[in-house]
Amino acid sequence: MRTSPYQHIYTYRKNCHLNLKDVAYMLNMDEGNLSRFEAGKSQNPKALLGYHYLFNLSIAPPLFKIFNFQSEEIIHRCFRLLEKLENKSKTRKNLLRIKGVNTIIKKLTKDDDYENKDK
Repeated sequence: MRTSPYQHIYTYRKNCHLNLKDVAYMLNMDEGNLSRFEAGKSQNPKALLGYHYLFNLSIAPPLFKIFNFQSEEIIHRCFRLLEKLENKSKTRKNLLRIKGVNTIIKKLTKDDDYENKDK
């Protein structure tokens, strides 16, 4: 049994009686890339948009899962960059960079708080 977040994409493809080779041909993509995409082993925006176009599926749930996964890493890296910048000399340029990173962190963590309220 598949446990991929893309289960619905696999199901819609199968309900249309299409195999990976068929969809790969229609999207002009490699069959292996589509298989990895459906299994959740790769993130492929072209495949996601192609499946949306072919099967008229909402891309919001899988797209949110992709960006939610990446957002945690991005937020972590923002905090690491902030720490590095704060340990450098306090030049005007570095202070502006610190301010910019802080602005991004506030936006990203505020969006996370907002999304968690809806769950």
